[in-house]
Amino acid sequence: MADILGFDPAKKQTLTVDGEDIPQKWKVYYKLLLDLRNHVQEELDLHTAETLKHTSGDDAGDVAHYGNHQADSGTDSFDRDFALSLVSSEQDALNEIEEAIQRMRDGSYGVCEVTGKPIKKDRLLAVPFARFSIEGQKEFEKNNRRKLNREAGNLFGDGDETLKLSSDDDGEE
Repeated sequence: MADILGFDPAKKQTLTVDGEDIPQKWKVYYKLLLDLRNHVQEELDLHTAETLKHTSGDDAGDVAHYGNHQADSGTDSFDRDFALSLVSSEQDALNEIEEAIQRMRDGSYGVCEVTGKPIKKDRLLAVPFARFSIEGQKEFEKNNRRKLNREAGNLFGDGDETLKLSSDDDGEE
């Protein structure tokens, strides 16, 4: 499971709460981040425990006396994949929160990573781990969309270059 998730869910992570090195102007946001981190960690622990105890072997054992119907197996696999997806998303959120706390400590919190301008306080109240201002977020998404389109175009041959079909009798009709 640790290989799939990228962390060991059985190992309890120690979460530091010491905020002495946090500038006073960010204390409100620091408290929001700590509360959010605790909530996400609880959800992560819950979903991880449920996913770990609900293995495919258990599924086969549970339905063995009913017969192993393919639809049941498919549903069980989907449920496991969905649970792993939740755990992965929660771990990503936890990482974003930790990085925001680190930005508070190194002095880069509240500054847009794209524009270099301050992130509005209302945005930080709504999304305390925000890395971008509204304008920066739009620019970031626009650039990523362009990048994805470019990569997909090159990957599948439907970009700037047109796909030409050839036959044995080229030029003859």
